[in-house]
This record gives sequence, structure tokens and C-alpha cells, in this order.
Amino acid sequence: MGSTPATATAASTHVSGKIIDTVVKVSVDATRPLPLACALYEVENPQGVWLCAFYGSNKSVFDFLPQKDAEIDEAQLGIAFLHKVFIPKDQFQPAHWEEFKKERFMAYGGHGE
Repeated sequence: MGSTPATATAASTHVSGKIIDTVVKVSVDATRPLPLACALYEVENPQGVWLCAFYGSNKSVFDFLPQKDAEIDEAQLGIAFLHKVFIPKDQFQPAHWEEFKKERFMAYGGHGE
């Protein structure tokens, strides 16, 4: 993420806090055997905001993805975020979340999508 400032400790720290916004979409494609779930999360805690992305094709997980307003702790969540960026509270701007969504959202194309 070119314009999003990330702290050096972000890679070694797990995500925790309250989900303040989320984008979750499950898409299917007739040419692929499994659906794709894409879940993007904006998670706030006292230190700042985590921007996180989960991608998966395990159908048993889809119904249990965390939802907006949930308190989460990645160490106990049961899913792993493929991408995560931490932005300190004093540096966070809503544009960071919008840019993260544009860069990280994935779905199968075609077939009415």
C-alpha cells in the first residue's frame, strides 16, 4: 500500500479491537470448483486502526466471519488475515480505508457480478 503509513511493529502484532466497518462478499464462478470469500475489515483500538483482508474458499468459514461492531482478537479468531496494516490514531484518515478497499477487494468476475 503505497500511501498508507504502517508501523514497523504491524507485522509482528496481532489485530485486536472493534470492527468499525467491513466489506464481506462471497462470489462464485461456474468455472471454479469453490466460491471465494473476501472480507475486508477496519478495526479500531486505543492505539489506532487496523486495515485487514481475509480471503478464503472454505465454505465452513463463511457463516462465521466476524461482523461489524464485533470485538475481535486475531489470536483467537480462527481465521488469518492475509494483509494487515496498522495506522496510528493520529495518522489515520478515512481515505486510508477507502484506498485499502480499492486495492484489496477481490471477487470472481462475470456471471452477473
